[in-house]
Amino acid sequence: MTRCSLLLLVCVSFALPADSHAGPQDEPQESADATAESTSTADITAELDAFRNALFESFNRGDYETMLQEYCHPDVIATWQDGTSGQGYDAVLAEFDKLSKFIDKMTVQPDTDMRLLYADGQMVVAAGNMRDHYALARGVDVDLDSRWTATLVKADDRWQLVSFSASTNAFQNEVISLYLRNTLIIAAAIAGILGLVVGGAGGWLLTRRRKSA
Repeated sequence: MTRCSLLLLVCVSFALPADSHAGPQDEPQESADATAESTSTADITAELDAFRNALFESFNRGDYETMLQEYCHPDVIATWQDGTSGQGYDAVLAEFDKLSKFIDKMTVQPDTDMRLLYADGQMVVAAGNMRDHYALARGVDVDLDSRWTATLVKADDRWQLVSFSASTNAFQNEVISLYLRNTLIIAAAIAGILGLVVGGAGGWLLTRRRKSA
């Protein structure tokens, strides 16, 4: 091969494009990974929304045993609006039984506005609004607008509720308003009775003095 031929070969080799397999293929792979992750998160979100709706549907029906057995861990921990807590099915059922003494019906319309995924989507901490309504045995309806917080784990390919907490505004809610209103009514009634007693006694004394005079 002549010197000119060698020079031509070198020039042609430098003029050729670099290996097209080095970088451009990385971008489609990264895009595919991001799409897969987004799809996975969307699937988990859909599962959790369906789980929440089914659990609270059982609650709204008053079917607490089914709610516990199908959606809650046997050692579920629940904290109620009054600050008390219980663990396990029996403790939760005992609380509902206690509430049934003065509440005829409890219903909720929950949503989820906070959600964190852990352990590759196998553990979730979530929170939202309960929009809870209570029909009291005395014929009064109360809306508390409580907040709920829950922890869920996925085991044996099914979600389970392991902890649940409900809380409401301790300083401004309809229960306090109802209590204050009843207190005012009672105070007004007592004041009215006292006024009648004092007025009657004063009238009787005045009449007796006139007769004595």
